[in-house]
Amino acid sequence: MFDQFPEPARSQLRSAFDEGRTRPEWCFADGQARLAYWASFPGSEPVIVWQFDPGPDPIAAAGLLRRSLDEMGLTKIIHDISLQPGLTPVVDRAVEHEALIEAGFAMEVERLLLEWVAGSDIPDDPGRLTYRAARRMDPAEVIALLVRISEGSLDYDTRIEIATSGAEKEARWMYDDLMNRKAKPSWFVVGYLGDHPVGLVAPDDHSIAYIGVTPEHRGRGYVNDLLARGTRSLAEAGLQRIVAATDIGNVPTAAAFLRAGYSETGRLFRYYWRTS
Repeated sequence: MFDQFPEPARSQLRSAFDEGRTRPEWCFADGQARLAYWASFPGSEPVIVWQFDPGPDPIAAAGLLRRSLDEMGLTKIIHDISLQPGLTPVVDRAVEHEALIEAGFAMEVERLLLEWVAGSDIPDDPGRLTYRAARRMDPAEVIALLVRISEGSLDYDTRIEIATSGAEKEARWMYDDLMNRKAKPSWFVVGYLGDHPVGLVAPDDHSIAYIGVTPEHRGRGYVNDLLARGTRSLAEAGLQRIVAATDIGNVPTAAAFLRAGYSETGRLFRYYWRTS
């Protein structure tokens, strides 16, 4: 099935298959429309319509989306459209947008795409926190911290998952996702103020995958400390480019990235499909 996709999608699909993140039976084609589903880590259910080439006909592409969702037996899925600043899916990816809407998707959140590049200043760590490697901690301890961080979160996905699945399930999924990312053991850390956990930052081999502060410690700038730690870890490992994303409504986190030397490179428009 991968051979029905043009390059570079074909090579990306084969690489994802080798990593256990997609399967041939998760790939669909009809005429010029093609799509593939992708899972965050091996053994998990697909979470995103990943390689989606709608072709020239939005109605045909919508039909392929509906058929694939039915055959996969999915209850929820997302699809992301990434664009340069100032562009919108309605105008600049019109066929893809129309196909998604026709298939029952809704565009519910817009995210900032951010980037730090080598040569930029590396943010200073104020030295207020000490750090412990999350991969060496008791999983239950890290999951409990993720539950606490999710309380009052401004992240749209987190709020939706808590409302539909519960905070504990969302935290366990997030833990599995972060632990399955490509990263050095010392990168994913929990920050402590004395003996009390303040929050965590989880870089992977190309991004700041997750950052969060517990409710009782918000408003004191600890997100800056955690982001400085994560950025410095990747910069000192030799990464030339670090990417990140946050909802445009998450003003405190967006501001923290900009203060840390990240710049906006685009917008991500996230579409959701659910059975109810």
